[in-house]
Formats: sequence, C-alpha cells, structure tokens
Amino acid sequence: MEASRGIRAILVQRRLLREKSYLYELRELARVAGYIPIFEVEQVRPPDSAYQIGSGKAKELAELVRKVGAERVIFFNELKPVQAYNLSKVLGVGVMDRFQLILEIFVKRAGTKEAKLQIELATLRRQLSFIREYINLAKRGELPGFMAGGEYALAVYEQHIRKRISRIEEELRKIREKTRRILTERKDVGIFNIALTGYTGAGKTTLFNTLTGEKKYVDGRPFATLSTVRRKVKIDGVPAVISDTIGFIDSLPPLLLEAFYTTLAELNEADLILLLVDSSEPMNEIIRKVKASIKTLEEVGVANKPLIAVLNKIDLITPEEVGERLSALQKLGFKTVVPISATKRLNIRALEKKIVENLPGLVKATLRIKGNAYNSLLSQLYSNAYVVRTEYSDQDIYLEILARRKWLRYIEGRYSDKIEVVYVHEKAKSLRIAHRSQTFTR
Repeated sequence: MEASRGIRAILVQRRLLREKSYLYELRELARVAGYIPIFEVEQVRPPDSAYQIGSGKAKELAELVRKVGAERVIFFNELKPVQAYNLSKVLGVGVMDRFQLILEIFVKRAGTKEAKLQIELATLRRQLSFIREYINLAKRGELPGFMAGGEYALAVYEQHIRKRISRIEEELRKIREKTRRILTERKDVGIFNIALTGYTGAGKTTLFNTLTGEKKYVDGRPFATLSTVRRKVKIDGVPAVISDTIGFIDSLPPLLLEAFYTTLAELNEADLILLLVDSSEPMNEIIRKVKASIKTLEEVGVANKPLIAVLNKIDLITPEEVGERLSALQKLGFKTVVPISATKRLNIRALEKKIVENLPGLVKATLRIKGNAYNSLLSQLYSNAYVVRTEYSDQDIYLEILARRKWLRYIEGRYSDKIEVVYVHEKAKSLRIAHRSQTFTR
C-alpha cells in the first residue's frame, strides 16, 4: 500500500509494437517528484494527434481516473499543447508529460546558480517551441484566457522569452569559460581531472564520497546530483580532481540534454572518465543503460576519452553474476572493467591503481635538485606530483616521482639552473610501490 501523502497519479505510456515499455522508470521518476503512482496504463498504437493515446482509450482513462480517485495523469510520451489540453478536458484532472516531470525533479534538487539557470533555460526553450500553438489555440477559443491579445501579445511574449534565453546563455557561457579555465590551470600544474559518470542511480555520488572522504547527499534515486561537484584528492598518491556529474537517462528530451550541456561539458575536460554501472540490476537492464550512457557520451563528444567501466554494487550479487557482468561489459568493448562496491569499499584499492595506470601523460621520473634550491621546489613537487621516494646527498636531493609529462617539462624549463631530470619512464603504470627499496642510479 502506498503512503497517504502526495498527489495520486496514473502513469501512461503509448508505444509502438516493438518499442520498449518505460513505465517502471516513469514510476521511479514520479516517486522522486513526490507523486504516488496508483495505476499504470499502456497502449500499443501509433500516436493520435488529438490525445497521443486513442480517443477510446482517453475515455477509458477518464473513467479510471474517477474510479481510483487520481489527481494527476503523467505521460511518458511528450505531449503537444493541444494534446495536453484535450486530455485535461476529457480526464478532468491535471495532465503532464515526462519532460515536465523531470523539470519538477530538477527544480526541487537544484542547489547552485548553474543548475537553476539550466533548468530555466530548458523551460523557456520548451515554451518558445510551443508558444505559437498555444496562441493559435487561444485565438480559436480552445484555451480561454490564455494571452487573448492575439499576434501583438504573441510577439511581445516571444521577444521576452528570447531575451531571457539570450541572457541565460550568456551567463552559462561565462560559467563554462570559468570552469574550463580552472580545469586547464589544474592541468598546467600537473593535476589530473577525473569525471564520474553513468546512468542515474548507478552510485556515482557514493563512489565520489568514498574516493574523496566527502558526505555528499545520496538517496539512490534519479538525479540526486544536478550540478558538478569537484574535490582535489590523491589517488594512489597522484594528485587529481574528482568530479561528480549528472546522471544519464534513456530518451532524455533533447532540450534537457542541450540545456545541461554546461554540466556534461565537464566530461570534455576530463583526462579520464569512470563510467559507473549498477551490477545489481538484471542483465538486460545493465546492457540497455550502458548503451544509453555510451550514446550520451558520443553526443557530448567524449566517446574516445580514456575510460574505465566500474561495475558497482557487487556486494548485492553472487561471484558468478559478477563474472557474467564482467564478460558482458567486455563484449560491449570495454577494455578495463573494475568490479567494486562503493558502499562496502570493496576493491577500491584496485580501482585506484587502475585509475593511475590509465591516466594519460603520467610518467615516472628521477629528478636531481641541485644544492640548496630544493627548499623552494619541494612544496610544488609534493603538491602537484607523487613523490614516491627521496634520497639526500651532501649537497643534492634525488627524488623519484609520478607526474604529468607536460608539467614536468614546465618545471624542467623554469628551474633549469636548479633541477635536472635524470630519467623519465613514459609508462608510469610499470611503477609499483614495492619498488621503494630500490636505490637510485646516479
């Protein structure tokens, strides 16, 4: 029995014969938004221009609304204004679609200025695409009281929306430029950018908390994260910034994907992407969500970035099931797959080692700092690289480090009179911590 609080809702999807049913995902979204799903209706047929579902089905739905006492009807399908209006007249209750439902969730969970601007942008762009149809309906008397001023009112309202969209886009552009500048500066000082991503609910924020020691909000439901959160950490000794990004969802409305470009653009600046996968779900769901995630990565132009598939929540399945899921992901083309439990901290050390192994441009080097110059350099080295081992002589200091190649070249050039790069090994992953006992070759 559902809880008594919240708005009682009927969920509806109209789909084609071979099209997948998404009512279970709509159900979860409705619950996150605060609705109580009390009944689900599905119809297999082509879309109807007047009601989305067939007119006969609309009448059946109206009877069901009265019978079960529903207060809202939520469609998975995107509704045109005329469809929403016709349905509300027949059903006698409020009607909304999945786009509006997701926006409601975003409004509730948006905390930063960036997230709020992106939500407003998505809302305004949708209004702009519908405005002419709304006005046509109003002029025909089908939407009484809605902007009855005709073409002049339409022009004024449309101009207002376009101006506001332009202002929001400019603000988001500035945020994007600032973020890109910060991430570039971090790369220049040797710090790697690692982005956590994946289908919503896969456990990104839990892993973020595990890797960073943070206590970011986690509830296991869709879209707990709307704005990217970043923390500087050391992964197996290597300095990096971990970013927790918004989760993907299948069939995300294009206007929402476009509006959240600023958040997804974080992935373009990442050196390495961790794609989280919920291993506790049925195999067909895992494959569907992984494919949806890959498609989204392709849409934002980061499909060729270095990537590790992280098979999360292995504590909820058997070892045999872990093996099956590892094999399935490898067949999908993932070269590196790491099974973990972010909640139980299972195999986290193995994941950290794989992260370091897959960081592009990470090298192992031996440095000689001459004379007493090391006092001014050691703080930079310890902050922006991993100092694996040090050895002092009467005048010089030798260090073995893991660092970004580009930054190492910068240090070598800037302090050429104080520092000498004795040895560089391009494949940093060949280094193991157990090698600390080795002596330097001078």
